[in-house]
Amino acid sequence: MLGLPTVLITLRPQNSREMGPPRAIHPVGFLLGDCLGGPFQVDLQRRVLRDALRRWEAREEPGGIWELEYPDYQRDPAIPNDGEIIQDA
Repeated sequence: MLGLPTVLITLRPQNSREMGPPRAIHPVGFLLGDCLGGPFQVDLQRRVLRDALRRWEAREEPGGIWELEYPDYQRDPAIPNDGEIIQDA
């Protein structure tokens, strides 16, 4: 069977593992809404995307999620509650 090769950039690795993506990376500490990095962090966004492409090129068993650290990531102050959706009761 042929398919389109994909790479998941996940901010919720525990949820993504349940779905069993063939290839995935997890930028550790990134907020929901900042999957490639914060606004105007162009160099960081490019690095995350390149790391995702490196994951796609890696010949490893499917299902593994690379957890990658990016110390220069700056959280977006416009994203409240760490990106979590909070509903009023």
